[in-house]
Amino acid sequence: MHCLRVVLVLLLAVGNSAAAGKKEQPLPQPVATLDTTELLPNQRDLTFTTVAFSSDTTIEVIACPTVRRDTTCPSAVFRWDNAVLEHVAQMPKLDTGGRSSSADGKRILLDFNDRAVSRPQHLFDDVRAVTTFGMIYPEEVNREVVQVVDSATRKSCFDWHRIFPMTGSRRRSAAISPSGEFVAIKVENTLSVYRLPSVCGGPGVTRRAD
Repeated sequence: MHCLRVVLVLLLAVGNSAAAGKKEQPLPQPVATLDTTELLPNQRDLTFTTVAFSSDTTIEVIACPTVRRDTTCPSAVFRWDNAVLEHVAQMPKLDTGGRSSSADGKRILLDFNDRAVSRPQHLFDDVRAVTTFGMIYPEEVNREVVQVVDSATRKSCFDWHRIFPMTGSRRRSAAISPSGEFVAIKVENTLSVYRLPSVCGGPGVTRRAD
């Protein structure tokens, strides 16, 4: 037990040193944003949000309090044209799911949740899981990560994240356009559109789509 404590202390020291030396990369900047407060009220209570491109210029948003999606859920359709987002009077297709790849399959959207905690906290969670034979391990998450990768090279061309209060509910709020040129992300009262580079030349990504 004494040796275990010594090892844990050393790992915590290494973790703190690595965290101190790690630099945060700047987030991508949207080319267009729109405040959706008046169109989708009480959005903080609508945990399950679906964002989808029905075409390269049309974005559908459906926000529901539960996983069940029907006509009672607040919804809106937006037109995207020349760096301008605007609401259009059109009903969304309720069977439209969030697109996870471009139409040709060359670009894959990854939208997942994990725990953004300090290295010492990660080590503590791992040690506790081992000592309890996996009976105790935190399942709550507090970060959403959205990435776009080239399906052939696995190199990235988009890397975005956000932090939110710890919760047991997974949050996925992004979609990729059929052409693979744009990503739409809906966070609380704001819908944002991002333009992707023509070539995915960023760091390699090993995670597969959920």
